[in-house]
Formats: sequence, C-alpha cells, structure tokens
Amino acid sequence: MAGYVSLGSYSGTMRIPEFKGINQYGDGIGTDPRFAVEASNALTTEGVLRPMGEHIMLTPSLPSPIETLARLYRRWHTVNAEKEVLIAASDGQLYWLIPGGDEWNKIDLPSDWIGNRYQLNTWSYVTYEINPEGSPAPVDVILLSNAKDGMIMVRGDTLTASIVPTPKKFGVIARFAERIWGGAIDNDPDMLVYSAPYDPFDWKQNDEYPEDGAGDIMQPSWDGDSFMALVPFGSQLMAFKRTKVWRILGTNPGEYTFKEQYGGGTAYANSVVTDVSRILMLGRDGLLQYNGESVSPYYQEYLNGIWKRLNHTELDKCFACKYKDTYYCAVPLDGSQDNNAVIMYNTVERTWLVRDGVRVEAFLPTEDALYYTSTTTPGRLWRWVVEGETAAPMRWVSGWQDFGYKNMAKGGWTVYLTVECEAEVKLDISIQTEKKLKTKQIVFDAPAEGKGVKQKRMVFGGNGRRFRVIIESEGATPWHMIGGLQIEAETDVD
Repeated sequence: MAGYVSLGSYSGTMRIPEFKGINQYGDGIGTDPRFAVEASNALTTEGVLRPMGEHIMLTPSLPSPIETLARLYRRWHTVNAEKEVLIAASDGQLYWLIPGGDEWNKIDLPSDWIGNRYQLNTWSYVTYEINPEGSPAPVDVILLSNAKDGMIMVRGDTLTASIVPTPKKFGVIARFAERIWGGAIDNDPDMLVYSAPYDPFDWKQNDEYPEDGAGDIMQPSWDGDSFMALVPFGSQLMAFKRTKVWRILGTNPGEYTFKEQYGGGTAYANSVVTDVSRILMLGRDGLLQYNGESVSPYYQEYLNGIWKRLNHTELDKCFACKYKDTYYCAVPLDGSQDNNAVIMYNTVERTWLVRDGVRVEAFLPTEDALYYTSTTTPGRLWRWVVEGETAAPMRWVSGWQDFGYKNMAKGGWTVYLTVECEAEVKLDISIQTEKKLKTKQIVFDAPAEGKGVKQKRMVFGGNGRRFRVIIESEGATPWHMIGGLQIEAETDVD
C-alpha cells in the first residue's frame, strides 16, 4: 500500500489515484485503497470510476422464454445488412431474426419431423458449411443438437431446417480438425463420436481408409460421470467431465491420443470459455483455469465474499461467455432460483467487478454486440451495455483504513474529488467508522462552455480508529470520477 497512504505530524492522507475493481482477500483492513471490498454496478476500466450502463431491451419478442440464442453468419449473402442472423429456441420451436429487425420468424420443423415441436429448447451448436451439388459457392449452416431431439441443420440461404442423421443423440457438439464431434449422450455417457472430415452428414466408419471415415471413442471413468463439454483449444480438443478433463490430440483416427489432465473438471458446461491460452470455467468454489496442463483455482481470493453467496442448488443454470476483453459469468446468488448477478473479469487489466440487478439466462457475443436473454422478460432479447447513455445505480466501498496505527484516532475528514458529466449528477459520499456512518450528497454540473471541470471538497466530522469511504449514485446520468480521490484526516495519537 506504499504510496497510497501517508502520515504527517497532524494528519493522515489516503490517496486513491486510480480504481482497480474488487479485492476481498484478507480481513479488509489496511488493504490497497485502489480496490473495493464491495462494489455493484461500478466500472473501473482504465482506472476511472463510473457507473455501468443500463441495458437495452430490443423490440422483437416471443411469447415464451428464449433458452438458446445462437448466431449464423452468411458469408455469401447478397445483402450486407442481412448477413448476420440470430437463431432462438423457444417453446419447442426455432426462430430467426436479422439484428435490428422488428419480428422473429419461425423456422418450420423439418419436413420429416415426427411431432409438432422439439422436446428441448437447450441446444449445443456450431457453425459450418456444406457444398450442395450445383451451388456456385458453399452454403453457411448452423448445426444444433441436444440429447433428446438429436441434430438438425439450418441452412443460411433458405433458413430452413433438416434432420442430420447421427448414430447417437448428442447433448453437446464441437467442430475440431474439420470434423463434428458429439458427446453428452444419455445412454453412452463415456462415448465421444466424430464425423468424417468435411462432412457432418457422414457418420460411417471407413475400414479401408479410417482417416476418411467417422468413428467413436470410449473413455470410461466408471463413476457415473459423463462428458459435459467439448472445447477446441488450439491444436487440441478438450473433453470435460464433471470430475475429469481429457486432452485429445491428432487430426485423424490413426493419430488420436487421449491424455487425462490434472485437477478435475467442471459440472457447469455453460461456464466453459476459451481465453487465448487458457480455458476459464466455474467450479463450486469459484473460477477455475485450465492452463494447458491442469485445472486449478483462478484468483478466487479476489471474490471470496461473492463465491460464498453462490446458490449451489441452482448453479447448473450459470452461463458464461467472453466479450472483447471480459469474461462474463451469470450466477445465482443469495438463494436465488435463477441467475441474478454477473461476475465480470477483465482479462487484460485482471480486475473483478459485479453487475447486479440483471437476470441473464443465456449470453450471445457477436462482433458488434453482446446479447442476452432474461428470465424476468420471457421471450425478449437484451443488448448488454457496458457504459451507455443511461447509468445504472452503483455502489463502491473501500477497505477499512487505520494508517497502520491502532493507537491513533482519526477524524475531521476532508474529501477531494472531481467528477466529469454532461448534466447534473448527485453522488452520495459516506465516511464510515466503527462507530457510525455519515453521508453527504454532492452535486456536480456540466462545466460551462470553455471552462474546465472543477474539483470539489467535502468535510465530515466525527472520529474513529478506522474508517472507510463509500461512493453511491442513483441517478441515470453517466459520470466519470477523474484524477482519483483524496481524503485528509486529522489524527490524534494516544
């Protein structure tokens, strides 16, 4: 903490030159003041404190919850604005939407489908391409599979669905070395199946040329476990069970090598996300990392208090993605029956934040936006806003500070801060001691034309052996705290 807290003969100074997210490691006393011990909806990217933005609910809606959200990019579509298509699964049906459109369009069931709906709305999916006879160019497709309905394909040119015959019904699929791999099979939990190369419709073994055919691999663990997730990871395919992880190397059946990794797996398949040279995933006690050799806890101490609030009975509903430089993981906290908070880990700055007041069922990151579906607005689609035109209510709480002297009373605090905004902003600033909490409101206005942003000061009475500062805002106007924060405290040694 050197350089952030100093002590003079008559006063102590706490300086926060920048803000760095949440750190709940230790007892919360005398910690680096750049970190919050508690924060909600506070953004600290590039060291600047400000509120996160309110998310935007988009116009189109479906009558039932959207449980799977996917994206298909049509490379050869003639209209540039319609190359991207969103695919949604809801109430036993599939729908498509051009981003920005006003209405979801139903995708008819395959012509030879038995029944009038799909059994599940939760699908695993990959994008691929086919080369129809007579077509001047490949056709982009999306393959979707679940353990009850099996695999279907939606063509990008016609947006029609057809059945893909497979030897098993896969709960999870992945594309690796130009083959489609499937696992999470209800009656064969230890089996992985792969297609012939470049052909998701060919699942037959080629005895003469095995490298040109399909096949399957058994990797039993004899403990009732099952493959939960398949994740391409560089030149290898990672196969996750609840308690184990296997690395699959090679590009054809004659080269395939299975090697069990150290450290166990994850029970939460929807939390598994590739982040460049590692894989991040959720465990029962917090975030885990696979680093190419083993699975181990990943900086869990930073969110000790948050991980303890996880509702483990509903944790299988968690859902994660990576968007730009941030890993997002929606989780249920405090006994919630669904995801009511989102853990945000900035992989570049290595900082942790929490977004609450939002209920995410499924994420979909695209090049231009991060979409999500919510249990509180069934059938609606939302766009995640990191920082936007409307601010969310936020709260930031520093650790306790005693300047390293237990025999010293602190009081008469003077707080210096500068806030940049485009309209009037009201912040509640509190100084809390072990005795009481004192809160004052400060108002900032947009600077006059040609003028700079003014610094302001606030004076608090009272005294205590230790203190901390709390920053809160409820208004919808965005703001930035520039230059950090400084607190001067009078001191009196016993």
